Amino acid sequence: MAAGDDYEVLLAVIDHGSLTAAAKSLGRSLQAISRSLASIEQQLNVSLFTRTTRRVLPTRACLAFVSRIRPALNEIHSARDELIEQNVQLRGSIRVAAPSSFGVQYVVPQITAFMERHAGVSVELLFSERHVDLASEGIDLAVRLGKLPDSNLRARRVTEFRRVLFASREYLIAHGYPIDPSDLASHECILRQDPLRDIWEFGTDERAVQVHGRLRANDADACNMAAVAGHGIARAPLWQVRSLVDSGAVDVVLAEFEPKPVPVHLVWVAGRSLPRRVRALIDFLAERIAAQDL
Repeated sequence: MAAGDDYEVLLAVIDHGSLTAAAKSLGRSLQAISRSLASIEQQLNVSLFTRTTRRVLPTRACLAFVSRIRPALNEIHSARDELIEQNVQLRGSIRVAAPSSFGVQYVVPQITAFMERHAGVSVELLFSERHVDLASEGIDLAVRLGKLPDSNLRARRVTEFRRVLFASREYLIAHGYPIDPSDLASHECILRQDPLRDIWEFGTDERAVQVHGRLRANDADACNMAAVAGHGIARAPLWQVRSLVDSGAVDVVLAEFEPKPVPVHLVWVAGRSLPRRVRALIDFLAERIAAQDL
């Protein structure tokens, strides 16, 4: 039976497109690569590649075989890495992406706590409101807020947060407290830059209401501060404005019609063998973020 190292060679040839590239990636000689492929073909009694003067092309049988053994080899890698690292301090770098405001407030404290616990780990944090491409940008782990689109990512839901409507007491005294979402038609609402956000949902049935306002901004803090200054009713995650609510700078309105909570996920590229340090950080962040009052 062919050795596991021979199968590693086979996958490398498929992934890199040539024997030469596979040899370079594995740090082996071209002759060693050829011997491994010949060993597999002899054991299986099948041709794995169609050879020309310039390149080798995998046969249909080869591709079918590789599709079956790849998951098993990935499991072997994971098991081997875990066994090796069990009694070894976590080491290496981790690249983490997160939304700016949420990341600064809730991810950074947990990341620094993780680094204090594991002195051999370094972390690069990338803050952005856009959903970065984890695979192409070399991101090990990302924090995502909201519903996840279908993708090639694996996800772990860790918690959810509330969204609230709020305004300054001065504004509400002058213009009245809304009793029903439909009352917003007679109120100034502070809007985000995206016009699609002019539709606000209410309640678990996501009742939709078109809102209007003269002030629009592309920054969450700007919208929140405009509400504090009495320019209208704004909508935001509760974690973002909790200090304003607690201090009495704003009052929450329409609490009985509160929108559905927003999920918080940790995501990473599917099919990739995660280093132990990344798996440890996923578990750490999941536990610590879930413990927050969002």
